[in-house]
Amino acid sequence: LTESLINSAALFTAQYFSDGWFKDFIVDALFGGLGSFLVFVPQIFILTFVIGLLEDSGYMSSAAIICHRFFSAFGLNGQSFVPMLSAHACAIPAIYAARTIASPRRRFITMMTLPLIPCSARLPVYSLFVTALIPPTTYMGGLIGAQGISFFALYAFGWIATLIISIIFSKTLSKKQPDTPFVVELTPYRLPHWQPLIMRAYNYSKKFTLEAGPLIFAVTVVVWVLGYFPNSGDLNSSFLAGMGKFIEPVFTPLGLDWRYGVAILTSFLAREVFVSTLGTLFSIGGADDNIAGLADHITSNGLTFGAGLALLVFFAIALQCVSTVATLKNEIHSKKLAWGLYVFYGALAYVLAIITYWLV
Repeated sequence: LTESLINSAALFTAQYFSDGWFKDFIVDALFGGLGSFLVFVPQIFILTFVIGLLEDSGYMSSAAIICHRFFSAFGLNGQSFVPMLSAHACAIPAIYAARTIASPRRRFITMMTLPLIPCSARLPVYSLFVTALIPPTTYMGGLIGAQGISFFALYAFGWIATLIISIIFSKTLSKKQPDTPFVVELTPYRLPHWQPLIMRAYNYSKKFTLEAGPLIFAVTVVVWVLGYFPNSGDLNSSFLAGMGKFIEPVFTPLGLDWRYGVAILTSFLAREVFVSTLGTLFSIGGADDNIAGLADHITSNGLTFGAGLALLVFFAIALQCVSTVATLKNEIHSKKLAWGLYVFYGALAYVLAIITYWLV
């Protein structure tokens, strides 16, 4: 609904401008920049509201106790399970949900590892490369499919990475953070009060819009300018393509060419943008709705199994979402640490991707 409203506003505004770069800037950069962060607001509101329901109904304390033994082995506590569960939808509301964790140390570790949880934005990328690399073979009379197993493996890989990194952070970065014992009051189940829940969800949504929105908007406009000029929207000959060709040697060890480099650069806006960018570069219209067609095209253009698997490993680990970085910066009150985490996950993803490519 948010996307359709913004697109309708963009089309309505566009009719008052003649064709040219300024009209494209208004429609794609300005309205696109607004949409790049406003589209998260409904998710933040709904997930924050649901988490508030869990808290106020008395369910949260019981679930935290059930999960505590498992999570404590990885430097977390039972209260970490709700943020990590909601991170499967989006890391941004999950980071806000981490405020419910009483221990500053455990809250810090949880927030720093949430970007590793497989989120919905990774699904188009996973769908593309699983379709391209894994044949639609089925087992046990069609009950189990090779592609389904592959999806499960990607989610399991994300969770395993999350728990391993949690242990590492608990022994390094978080030592300066104060810790408190895990004490949870078992509250009785009760009906929640609706007005405070709605106000809390509204305040979190407003906070994200005002604090993270400007950074996301600025990055979106910059990427649009680099992708539009100097040839009026021809992505293959744009400044962005030039940057992709310049950094192509970085992706050569992964068996990838400059087109994948450009798609990775644009995916900093949002991970799912990777698919539409590749579709544009491979001249596949409507790539978001034609995953199978794009998958066949990139396979026929020489993508090997090793290169595709390396790219999946990269996407599973790398922190490529500017919205997540902006939210982390505001929540941990450290620009240096938020961008440091971005660099760390990017470097780790790159190294693991190279290892994957050469092993396969």
